[in-house]
Amino acid sequence: MGLVIDNGCHIRNYTSKDKEILIIPATVTEIGSFSLDCHPELKEIYIPNGVREIGYHVFYECFGLEKISVGGGNWEFCDIDGVLYNRKKTKLLCCPGGREKIHIPAQVTEIEEANAFAGCVSLKEITVDSKNPKFVTLDGILYEHNGKILTKLIRCPVDKISVHIPESVTGIYRHAFEHCAKLQEITIPESVTQVEDYTFRYCKNLRQVHFPKTLKDIGQHCFSECDSLTEMIPPKGLKSIRPAAFNYCKNLNHLVIPESVRFVGYIAYSCSSLEHLTCQGITLTRQEYANLPDIADSLIYMIVRKELNQNMDLKIKYPVLYQMFLMNQEDSKIYSHIQEHFDNIIKSLIRNNQGQYVTDYLQSFRSCVRAENLKEFIQCAIENKKFEILFWLFQKYPDNKQIPQYLNNQFNEVILQLIYEKSVKAVQGYIEAFPQHLHTKNLDEFIRWAIDCQNYEIQLWLTNLKYQQGNFTEKDWTL
Repeated sequence: MGLVIDNGCHIRNYTSKDKEILIIPATVTEIGSFSLDCHPELKEIYIPNGVREIGYHVFYECFGLEKISVGGGNWEFCDIDGVLYNRKKTKLLCCPGGREKIHIPAQVTEIEEANAFAGCVSLKEITVDSKNPKFVTLDGILYEHNGKILTKLIRCPVDKISVHIPESVTGIYRHAFEHCAKLQEITIPESVTQVEDYTFRYCKNLRQVHFPKTLKDIGQHCFSECDSLTEMIPPKGLKSIRPAAFNYCKNLNHLVIPESVRFVGYIAYSCSSLEHLTCQGITLTRQEYANLPDIADSLIYMIVRKELNQNMDLKIKYPVLYQMFLMNQEDSKIYSHIQEHFDNIIKSLIRNNQGQYVTDYLQSFRSCVRAENLKEFIQCAIENKKFEILFWLFQKYPDNKQIPQYLNNQFNEVILQLIYEKSVKAVQGYIEAFPQHLHTKNLDEFIRWAIDCQNYEIQLWLTNLKYQQGNFTEKDWTL
């Protein structure tokens, strides 16, 4: 049968993939959360009399399911036309995911928010008995009301292209727009402060979301797999973004996390087109960090939650850490973390040739620089042939003898490497600082190498230098 049953009474999992009808054994008393989910081949499920408990998302993404049947002697549950209700028929528990129509009877006064319409991929028509005191449809959309105004939006049919949500609505149910594949634009009214879990999941054509300024929370999987979303800019004042909120939005290009956000999960997994991320005032682009889409979740988590030990590419982490320091200079946690890891931070920045951040860190944390670690920084620059950074260290710490000693033997190698890297200022700076190492032979070598590297700016500067020295000859015109 494929059912995994613990202790003979609790369904934990279902492994079969070839049956359209599932008859649950009479011994079962509990159907565990997620135990039957993701079985699109199922068309009918029979629940026996002994079942007393049905967990969360049990039938989720059973896209072909048309009927849930319950034994007539069950004390907890029943079905009406293949839809699952409680025994008293006052609470709608689950509309099967493959149903195209549902009619809600007059006696129903509750709708299970987490499960009732989860995974309804085909639901196009919702009707409510005219005598029902709590629920009504408007423009085909199911709402809850208080006798005077509409208060909550419960479920939208999947074929809607545009929706106007009344200003009186203060809540939107989970899964309310899930699988509304034709929906292109939505405006959430100012009366709504929270968008629940799974609300817009699988809205494949959703291109624009107009958020209210009042919004405080975005639920988990709320916009996941919205293929047409290219920009997501939640309002200032937002407090939390739950896990997976924007996962698998494959065309999401621009994501903004407001400075007001205090809680965030891993929210942007597999957003492969992400080019521009702004998180609490820190801006990151794919142009600057090539693997931004892969590391976006860790960066967001580090910035918002200040989880500074996040394991990630140090070429990205330490520049972002410095920007966090600039924006939170009174935060002792960030300051202490940088002090504790200062030597490793500088060495990593040197190895990754991030000279500007080497400069920034050394200037902002002068008290962390000592003769011992300065020697290590210089040695790191030498070993990794980061000669532009080495020149900045020479300028910053002119009394250090380590760099002049190295240049006594390696001057030519350093200049040739910098010409290749088109580091014009560093070439000029080294030559002006160490004129004793320059002579006609290596000057000619530098000029020829500049031509080979198509570094014409430094070629012109070197040629002019040779002319000023009075060593320019007719042969130089052929270079």
